[in-house]
Amino acid sequence: MANNNDSERQTEKNQTPSDLAGNGQTLKADQTANLSLQDLTVLETTVRGQVSGLVGALHPKAEKLIVNGSPVSGLDLRLHPELDERARQMPSMDVAISYRVPFLKSLIDPDPRHHRDLIEELVQTNIPLQTLAIHLLCPIATELGNYWCTDDADFMQVAVASTRLSNIVNHLTHAGPQPSVPTSAKRILLARSHGTKHTLGVNLVRMCFRDLGWIVDGGADMEIGDTMYMRLSARPYDMLGLSVGRLEEANDCMEAIQRCRSEAATDNTKIVIGGAAVLTHPDSFQNMGADFVALSALEAITLAEQAVG
Repeated sequence: MANNNDSERQTEKNQTPSDLAGNGQTLKADQTANLSLQDLTVLETTVRGQVSGLVGALHPKAEKLIVNGSPVSGLDLRLHPELDERARQMPSMDVAISYRVPFLKSLIDPDPRHHRDLIEELVQTNIPLQTLAIHLLCPIATELGNYWCTDDADFMQVAVASTRLSNIVNHLTHAGPQPSVPTSAKRILLARSHGTKHTLGVNLVRMCFRDLGWIVDGGADMEIGDTMYMRLSARPYDMLGLSVGRLEEANDCMEAIQRCRSEAATDNTKIVIGGAAVLTHPDSFQNMGADFVALSALEAITLAEQAVG
């Protein structure tokens, strides 16, 4: 008679990919070679459903948006920041919005010449970087996440488009003349957790604060750790921005906040936290001791202006 372990192994061996997915298990390498077309379809549907849920979790609910005194439903604030009163006051908003459709198409297009031409055109328009970030680049980044989930683009297209978008943000940040910022300007230090692999959000926040006249140190290359603490102790900062990529790093974030609160050099520094983990699990970061929890670049700069003046 077979023992219980043999029985369990036999049961697992006979399970379909859908059974394994439902039980929270994963396929071994030798099992993937024998997948039928039906099994592959089940796997693709499962993965697509999970990704769709994650992308949806990144979008703040829009049911309670008020525009001109009337409620607006069915619109996503990350896709339509023009619904926000603060965002509507940004100069050249309509011009930036007019580029959304052609710019998104150019990022997906296999021919790189199209998006390169649009970059040069954007530089010539002299749209403020903050307006570009909030009304063009952030909505495009959000839409790219939706594209794969809705089958409008495959994984490689989205990956290439995301890389192009990151490069565009870096280009726009350094393309124009660099304004001279007085030493008395407000100063912010940006850092990310070790698990923050997608740094587009950090770069967009950096772009916005620089355009507002802040002195911005750190960024996508600055990790939470000794180098960050050395920067904080070397000079005063009005604000510290932390981007957290994974929920597992919430404790690291909390320890960083507690350390900053205990140091005399940073006890008056306002702390704002954001990032992918904060977007998907905002409640987990509410009681960490940060001054603000920001779910978008627009919210980060609005909170900063209110806090620092």
